[in-house]
Amino acid sequence: MKTKKILKFMHILSWFVFIGLCIKTGGILISYFMSITTPEAAENLYAGLDLSEYYKHSFKQYTFIVSYKVALFATEAYIAFLVTQLLKALNLEKPFNLKVQKLMQSISYSIFNLWILAMIHNTHVQFIGIRYHYSMDLFSSDFIFLAGVIFIFAQIIKRGIEIQSENNLTI
Repeated sequence: MKTKKILKFMHILSWFVFIGLCIKTGGILISYFMSITTPEAAENLYAGLDLSEYYKHSFKQYTFIVSYKVALFATEAYIAFLVTQLLKALNLEKPFNLKVQKLMQSISYSIFNLWILAMIHNTHVQFIGIRYHYSMDLFSSDFIFLAGVIFIFAQIIKRGIEIQSENNLTI
């Protein structure tokens, strides 16, 4: 009974995270479009994010960096959405089912894609930051380990489905 309550709480929490990340992504996009006509908006793009140095240097570079950030936060929002779907699909009576395994695998692949995006973003920001002596706002790139762990859990679930299926055939 306690596990059900915890999972229900996590399901609600994951919806809040999803909505928050969507708002963050939308806020950055709206701020970016406002900064096209008002360059001062780049100084506080969203929640204190200052990309004015990049804007002053090159609008193209500024656009790339904002695009990376939008892609990163949108990917995080998508992962949070997948978690909501996973928690919705989870059946504690029969936890080994194909939908749960597929969702876990999708989460793993999405986290891997997030890692790739973070590495591209960080490489680009470091290149420009070092070259022109700008402050660097790097994105955490520890996602590869998390993606691997979730992928392993997805494979365990897959094996559990196979065993459960074999047991159903022998009964």
